[in-house]
Amino acid sequence: MDTEKLLNKFFTGINYWGSESAINMWSKFNEASIENDLKLMKNAGITHLRIFPLWSVFQPLNALYGPNDVYEYTFGEEPLPDTKAGRAGVSEEACQKFEKFCELAEKYDMKLIVAMITGHMSFRTYNPPAFDGKELLSDPTVIKWQLRFVRYFVERFKEEKSIVAWDLGNEPIHLPGLEGKHYDTFYVWCSTISYAIKSCDNKRPVISGLDNSAIENDYSNLKTIGEMCDVHTTHPYNIFCTNADPINTMKPVLDLPFKCRLAEDISKIPTFVQEFGSIGYMNCSKKTEAQFYRASLFSCLSHGCHGTMWWCAFDQGHHNYAPYRWNTIGSDYGFFDKELNEKPIVKENKEFKKVLSLLPCVDLPKHRIDATILIPREETVDTDLLRTSYILAKQANIDVNFNYMLDPIVDSKLYILPSIKENKSLPKPRLDELLKKVKSGSILYICADTGLLRQIPEITGVEIAYREKVNKVKMLNFNGKQLPVYTSYFYKPESACAEVKATDENGEAVFFKYKCGKGYVYFMTLPLESYLSGKEGAFFKEEQPDYSVVYRELARAAGIKRICDSDNKFVRLTEHIVDENTAYVVAINYNNKEEKASIIIDSDFKADVVYGSGFEGNNIVMRENDCIILKLERNR
Repeated sequence: MDTEKLLNKFFTGINYWGSESAINMWSKFNEASIENDLKLMKNAGITHLRIFPLWSVFQPLNALYGPNDVYEYTFGEEPLPDTKAGRAGVSEEACQKFEKFCELAEKYDMKLIVAMITGHMSFRTYNPPAFDGKELLSDPTVIKWQLRFVRYFVERFKEEKSIVAWDLGNEPIHLPGLEGKHYDTFYVWCSTISYAIKSCDNKRPVISGLDNSAIENDYSNLKTIGEMCDVHTTHPYNIFCTNADPINTMKPVLDLPFKCRLAEDISKIPTFVQEFGSIGYMNCSKKTEAQFYRASLFSCLSHGCHGTMWWCAFDQGHHNYAPYRWNTIGSDYGFFDKELNEKPIVKENKEFKKVLSLLPCVDLPKHRIDATILIPREETVDTDLLRTSYILAKQANIDVNFNYMLDPIVDSKLYILPSIKENKSLPKPRLDELLKKVKSGSILYICADTGLLRQIPEITGVEIAYREKVNKVKMLNFNGKQLPVYTSYFYKPESACAEVKATDENGEAVFFKYKCGKGYVYFMTLPLESYLSGKEGAFFKEEQPDYSVVYRELARAAGIKRICDSDNKFVRLTEHIVDENTAYVVAINYNNKEEKASIIIDSDFKADVVYGSGFEGNNIVMRENDCIILKLERNR
């Protein structure tokens, strides 16, 4: 399997539709225009293209009905040719165009990820006319023809050197056919298409092509996607999940590596950012779009996200056919405008490619991870809450992995269980396994919200007299700081053999530390992460308190000590250990304005700049959304 070949070096790619005809590029194929597109993209530093053989064009089946049922499948009024392509319902003309495209891609050294069942595109469904009105992911006749298409297409093009991976299709979860069906319906479809691809080509990886996957309770979920595919994807768009914050600030930028790390840790297969973008210029300007892109590339590189692919290559808003005449959320979001002029984002991509050439090898060593965020079993996992915990850890100079509470508990110095909301979050066998880790010396942090947990007195050393619904902001007084936290419930402590670490405005204990074997359990009765996940400006406004002090307390207790730290909550670091004497540090300004920071470096090490400017005497002055890469070497 050539998964390593695809992911052995961080890549910058793009989702490609032709500049001249966009989604109609296969039916209005213009070789000269497409070749010019490839030249432009290569000059912009793009190495990977995701391309879309539109299902309705490549398998243009028509159904002719008799009195009761389909009598014959045809191309228009003509019977299917008695050829391999014809028997698969595949257009020979469309395949010849694709063949020419592959030749051009090889000429310009473009690596192609081919999205097989491209029936969903920009909120329009493109299916063969024969299947109008059918359930495209669950109808057995439709699936039979999909399999014929996939097997023919992969068998025909598997020798093309430019193709590096097969993609199930563009966000296939959005095709009709799942409504009201069992969750396993998509599992069956996904597995069927994946195995069909692999039966013809077992060398190239199969990529999911999915935009967003739940942990467990959804059609496309991370618990099973690793069984079906070799590589997973995420399509994180700011307008859908982090739109309360400006696009070029901490929460939207960190959303990319957060979703990659979460998906990869749960699915157990490599995950990269296959689509992301600004989605038009009500959401940002071309300047701030480029700033967002710059910070996103460095953030994904430093967090081991394998690669990124922008949506998309060329502006499309000037086309006056569906879906573009429907699509009011953007369409002008390309690297190039409709006149094929470069936007500022292109300059950022070129600069980033230069940075990659400065790295010590094909990629940075994996970033250091010291803690684990535990994902509770819930009916619907709160992704906003997990993202908030991820950011708080980042601000506390901790990088984390993720562990679902139905999976075996991984070894970790620190376990973070943020704001418990439901009552079935910790199955007892996993809780027992977790506590065994704590008794061996780990730190466990539990934050309460509306959910109820078993064995709280035994685990935390705190007896709760009662809880009262208050729906108000309480004050967390911790280490000389006053941190407001909105809570639904107040938990009245009756007694505690645990150490009180913080109180509220009335002097009531709300944060505890309790000895558990060789380790400790920290217990917070104010829903810190829940509050911050819905708090506007929590991670970009200067005047907001720095809540990461709570997580810094956890890091100290766990003995997490890094070579480097930053005293600025917006300038955050990753460490990449080469060996005991050498490491790289990536410092990123996650804010949309200039930031200054002091970098605290272990006295055993000295730092040299690999990339960036503004580093002098362990102080940094960084422009908005920029990066500095340092090489640290132990003093001899």
